[in-house]
Amino acid sequence: MNKILFLLLIVCITSYAVKAQDPVNAEVMMKMLGLRNALIDKDSVALTKLLANDASYGHSNGLVQTKAQLIRDIVSRVQDYKKIEPADMHIRVYDNVAIVNMFSFVNMNYQGKPLDLSMNVLLVWLKIGNEWKLEARQSVVKK
Repeated sequence: MNKILFLLLIVCITSYAVKAQDPVNAEVMMKMLGLRNALIDKDSVALTKLLANDASYGHSNGLVQTKAQLIRDIVSRVQDYKKIEPADMHIRVYDNVAIVNMFSFVNMNYQGKPLDLSMNVLLVWLKIGNEWKLEARQSVVKK
């Protein structure tokens, strides 16, 4: 099931990039896909590369984590993402800043308890050198 969802996401990203005909949007979309996969796969190496050193990762429950705190909680499975399904993604790029607004359905275990969330999410990516890095993320539960 996860492989099918991954392939569907790739098709959506590809069709979005073709529609937009904007290589910068496609770069940011690929970073979004990389972030999703790193969270689900508990990949600390990928997360280290994707997150800016001073990243702020905010959650709908009010928790705000640093890069180190997020990676620690992902690897230790305090935050154990099972499914992250993005939808209605909008990307705006201003020079070296990309703003992403999207809806996301998340299925996870948080502190050992199952949790399903429907959220609006805002992500801010900065181009540092030649790489897009996630600088900030904030989510709110969609009602």
